[in-house]
Amino acid sequence: MFKKVLILTDFSEYSRRILDCITGIQGICEIVLLHVIEDIRSPIGAETVEEFVKSAAEKSFQVEKRYLETLSPNIRVTPELIISSDITGTILETAEKNSVDLVIISAYGIGMKAGLLTGDVESALLCRTSRINVLVMRHRIIETMTGKTYEKFCPMIFSRILCPTNFSPDSERAIALAGTMKGVGEIILLHVLSPDEAKVGARESARAAEVRLAAIRDTLAAKGIRSRAIVTTGHPASAISGTAETEDVSVIWINSYGKGCLHDFLLGSRVNDVVMNTRRPVIIIRGLD
Repeated sequence: MFKKVLILTDFSEYSRRILDCITGIQGICEIVLLHVIEDIRSPIGAETVEEFVKSAAEKSFQVEKRYLETLSPNIRVTPELIISSDITGTILETAEKNSVDLVIISAYGIGMKAGLLTGDVESALLCRTSRINVLVMRHRIIETMTGKTYEKFCPMIFSRILCPTNFSPDSERAIALAGTMKGVGEIILLHVLSPDEAKVGARESARAAEVRLAAIRDTLAAKGIRSRAIVTTGHPASAISGTAETEDVSVIWINSYGKGCLHDFLLGSRVNDVVMNTRRPVIIIRGLD
């Protein structure tokens, strides 16, 4: 599914590590490498500064393009250099113009104080209404990306997928899509009961969820996909994050369908809450008809 991806680069060592990882993911055929130069609003010397920065960026593009070609000569690289005051809007516009399947961004830490602040590119991209799928990679994962860490979160990123579900049609379609990924090993299905459900008829609610999860497992099994089901209770974002750690998953796979960070994903939890509370990569599936 993810054959053409967009990566935002600033030509740093961290950006290069992202490129190392992405070229290892099975199925990618083309990378749109985007660098956005912030539009300088200055009455004196603005054009000179922009031309200098643009010239330096073009040279860096050639270095990264050659580097990517050494990593994987079969992946086509399309560089995009744009001057703009709206980085988030530029990312989405470039993704749509190039018809990419996935935008890959990075998050520098956990929680609101550690990198996903309102107004930051990462948070703004999740909040903008869009039909573009997004993969959020954790800074700490990329920093320690060697050996087994590299294998799990790059070429084997779909080896153990955590799919939370609230049994909506959108959730079920997202799970079915996860089963089509190259290299899928196991899908872990998760349903989170609210504390209120646990107070009133907890056993009955859990049993009903187990029955519905079993039906999804049967559908996956018919396609030769191994899966397990978990029913737990709590705040959805915390439960998803905790389960991801306990089960040592390679990626969390959730649906948003283009409704932005205010979209209720599970029982009042937002997709943004899930991203902010986990240490694992998160793929947000959007815009499927």
